[in-house]
Amino acid sequence: MENTDTENQNSKGNTEYRNLATNTLFSFLFNYSSLFFTFVYSFLLARLFVDEIWGYLILATSYIMIVVIITSLLPPGLNFTLNYYIPRYFALNEKSKIKSLIRNTVIIKLTFLIPIFMVSVLAFLLFANFLANTLVSLFFILSPCILVNSLNYIVEAINRGFNKFNYNLLFLIVKNIIHIIPLVLFFVFRIEIEIEIAAWIVLISSLVPFTLNSIFVFIMVNRIKSTGSKPDSFKEDISKTFKYGGYIGFNDLIERIWREGQKIGIGHIISTDVVTGYHIALNYQKLNDYVISSFNFPLLTSFTTLNTKESYEQIETIYRITYKVTLFLLLIISGILFFSVEFVLDFVFLEDRLIYSNFLRLIVLASIFKILATFVQSQLNAQHKVKLTLFLRIIYTSFSIPLFFIGLFFFGVEGAIIYGLIIGNILSMIIQIYASYKFGQIKLSIKKIVIQYITFFIPLSITIVLKELIFNAATEGFIQFLGLSLFKNFDFLSIFTFLILFILMNSLLRAVTSSDISYFQSLLDENRFFDKIMLKSLNITKKFTRK
Repeated sequence: MENTDTENQNSKGNTEYRNLATNTLFSFLFNYSSLFFTFVYSFLLARLFVDEIWGYLILATSYIMIVVIITSLLPPGLNFTLNYYIPRYFALNEKSKIKSLIRNTVIIKLTFLIPIFMVSVLAFLLFANFLANTLVSLFFILSPCILVNSLNYIVEAINRGFNKFNYNLLFLIVKNIIHIIPLVLFFVFRIEIEIEIAAWIVLISSLVPFTLNSIFVFIMVNRIKSTGSKPDSFKEDISKTFKYGGYIGFNDLIERIWREGQKIGIGHIISTDVVTGYHIALNYQKLNDYVISSFNFPLLTSFTTLNTKESYEQIETIYRITYKVTLFLLLIISGILFFSVEFVLDFVFLEDRLIYSNFLRLIVLASIFKILATFVQSQLNAQHKVKLTLFLRIIYTSFSIPLFFIGLFFFGVEGAIIYGLIIGNILSMIIQIYASYKFGQIKLSIKKIVIQYITFFIPLSITIVLKELIFNAATEGFIQFLGLSLFKNFDFLSIFTFLILFILMNSLLRAVTSSDISYFQSLLDENRFFDKIMLKSLNITKKFTRK
């Protein structure tokens, strides 16, 4: 009997591992598909509009996003509350509470959202005389996105709570098909387009998939058979929202406002043209960020379930191995991105924008020190230590913001990235290592972390030297010989050299072993299509590691 209980417990644990792996994969696909479409969208806009006009669209979108961020604060963190309580209620078999929580969440969201939307439009009317006419018209066209995007966060959170990460991917694809195809037609047939038309396309592409997704969520929730204790009252659900989601909402608010504030600060202190370059750099950084953020909600969902079942050893194992393997993959991708900057700028954004190369390189380096924050935040939030995650965020921003603007005032955008993002992220990571041990009960080896970063920076430095001394001239001559002028900035020699050196360094220092990757593979289900793809990819990676 005891063996049977153990087997059942292991079976449930393995199921949760596989849910984590599959959800993470769909999260990867969601994030990278989003970024892929963003680059396609940018490719088209770069050829349809000059930087100044494109900058107006970026600024209008930033203002809209700031209002959306404010709506997430009133009431705070509803989407995070859903991400926490839906899997928790499933684990406790209290499904009747899920329906009431979702219904009450939507009601309270609309209660705050509609007045905020009306006030934001009126406020913009008051300041319209002080802004460019183009910016004003773009804002009013895009203003319904405040309602759509704010409610979409709730709909996507419900999907994640039900482990339907694939739904979010599906509707992302629908959104971008509607978004990109009209711009492709304008570009291919050389039809002149006003920036206001591009704004209308953005609005429609957001509205249609949101409506479809809402219908699917309604059907999914309606099919739930009520079990367990009686539903919570409206007051009880709102109390949960403020006690749990409030702190996470403020945390998210600080991070998102800070991101938009960087662009607005650069626009006012430097120029709107440079905002375009920094915006491109932030989107390029997402190629790295999504390696990390793809684990955010899957980890929260799995850690919440395992904490509810008090499976603490499983949490620690997942935390350590997943962090190590994710950092390994992140460093590989970062090296490739570092030496692909000129090619991406030339191919996607046109050669004139090669002046932003340093922005992209520096921001890639900044992103490799952000990885631990996702693991710390997911674990603490799953333990209901949401006050602590907010406190940590306040500490991070208390030195990152001053460092960023000191760098911006004295050294321009490059200085802002070095001081505010690279140095700021390193200081934050030191705090996160301590927080993992002190509050999350996860002890990480500082020595192993340092070794992993050494396996990145030594190959990177050697390759940079070889690039300047040999590879630039050799690549240019080779491309000219083949007549492939389109690939003149594709630095394949540097990318290949970095990968070889990285693999050799990792093998020499044993930063990540094939055993680590094998354990990560054990989380996957070979009977699932997308899991098979990840298994094959990891098998290739494992060949370049030692046991």
